[in-house]
Amino acid sequence: MELNFVSAEKDTYALLSTIDYDKLPISDYNKQYIGRLKPALMYYLKIYSCCLAKGLQNSPLSLSDITMIDFGGGSGFLSIYAKKLGIGNVIYVDLNPLSVETVTLLKEETGLGPDIILHGSSDVLAAWCSEKGVLPDLLVSTDLIEHVYNLETFFSELIGVNNQMRMIFTTASTPYNPYVKRRLHRTMHGCEYGSLETPNYYSKRKDYIRQQFVSLSEQEVEDWALKTRGLIYTDIDRAIKEKQNPVPSDAYNTCDPETGNWAERILPIQSYRGILLKHGYTVSVHKGFYNINRIQKWKSLIFRFLNLFIRVTGRIGFLLSPFIILVCDKKK
Repeated sequence: MELNFVSAEKDTYALLSTIDYDKLPISDYNKQYIGRLKPALMYYLKIYSCCLAKGLQNSPLSLSDITMIDFGGGSGFLSIYAKKLGIGNVIYVDLNPLSVETVTLLKEETGLGPDIILHGSSDVLAAWCSEKGVLPDLLVSTDLIEHVYNLETFFSELIGVNNQMRMIFTTASTPYNPYVKRRLHRTMHGCEYGSLETPNYYSKRKDYIRQQFVSLSEQEVEDWALKTRGLIYTDIDRAIKEKQNPVPSDAYNTCDPETGNWAERILPIQSYRGILLKHGYTVSVHKGFYNINRIQKWKSLIFRFLNLFIRVTGRIGFLLSPFIILVCDKKK
């Protein structure tokens, strides 16, 4: 299989960097999202290259015969890149209707994009593949897995699509890098008790418990609000009614009790491995890298040095890696 990542990166960059996204009839949310991506577009394209290199490694199929899922695809840039690389069939899936609208318009604007666009999550993908008799070969998902509420259900549904499918996930919620962990812990604390979310997650849980369980005292309401951190409303209901007395397993991880969206959840790698082992899958962890395309040359030199250090120092490099890549394979 011939893979020309450099050419695909350059072609995709040329295509996407010339679009005036402000003039497209897309939501302000997506204009802002793409606006944050554009200055580091080549960096993200290199991350896509890294993911696809690992995803396509040792595949006996030709590129044109491969069916890939761009899961939680957001802007659709990965889907467009995958088509530029030559992947035959790309299925885009995202839960946000504004993102689905954006990738649809981008496909019309550029004449390139995913072959199939689905609005939903793993359950919608599983249902569509079952109905169409499609067995995807590869799934790639960037910066999503740390937000998934129930990983047991998530992986079960994905592997149900094809129990031989290779899955690649990137996450900046690395359990190794102490600087990243401190930064994300501050974000989680802000979502839980501060003003990063309005109302914050603790207040949401407390208000819900107070309204649903009027017989509880104010102290009991506060106690349950603390103990149910990381649960959605239905699970909070069950915990209180069944007196489960849950205890959060981590001092910081928290999710929006309304949607189940975790605030950059950091999990030990063994948690991923334990869930996937039940499905006969293994998980290997790989180091990420920094963006070297900086305006100031001295910054570029620093990040080039850091990337070299990360690459050549074995396990020590994980301590500096800004993100990690999880490669999930069927156990042989």
